[in-house]
Amino acid sequence: MGCGFKPGSGALLFAVLVVVTTQAIGAYTPDQWERQVVAACLVLEASSDGPLGLMAVANVISNRSDGDPSRFYKVVKKPYAFSSVNAVTKGRTGGRGYAPLVRKASRDPNWGLSLKVVDRLYAGTLQDLTNGATHFALKKKRASWMSSMQVTAIIGSHKFMRKY
Repeated sequence: MGCGFKPGSGALLFAVLVVVTTQAIGAYTPDQWERQVVAACLVLEASSDGPLGLMAVANVISNRSDGDPSRFYKVVKKPYAFSSVNAVTKGRTGGRGYAPLVRKASRDPNWGLSLKVVDRLYAGTLQDLTNGATHFALKKKRASWMSSMQVTAIIGSHKFMRKY
């Protein structure tokens, strides 16, 4: 065999175990709607900051869910968690839910990029640009909830923070 494995050496079993283990680690796969809602949140929060802004908001989603992909959608849906989706999480969409927000976001030039960022987020391959941030706000914004926060990164027009 050209790869250096000898039949019966156990190398093939090892290779199979590595593949199976790798697939099991990233086993959660969102449905298309979940993927689109998370992507819409990224676009509506940070499209103006380009790829780094989209990735940074995705990092916040991951950090708030302790990196658990099965919780990303729940983090986005939490009331008051992301200002761009507050109308939905506060129940002020007349029963239309996330559909208007997904439609609006899908017309943004960064929609395709946002979907790619979401795919990397769910695959666990997205580098944390925020140094563990769980919150973010416009750079110039000052609010009482920020008093217990330390700035961990500034990306585009946003500052990213976590509790001390």
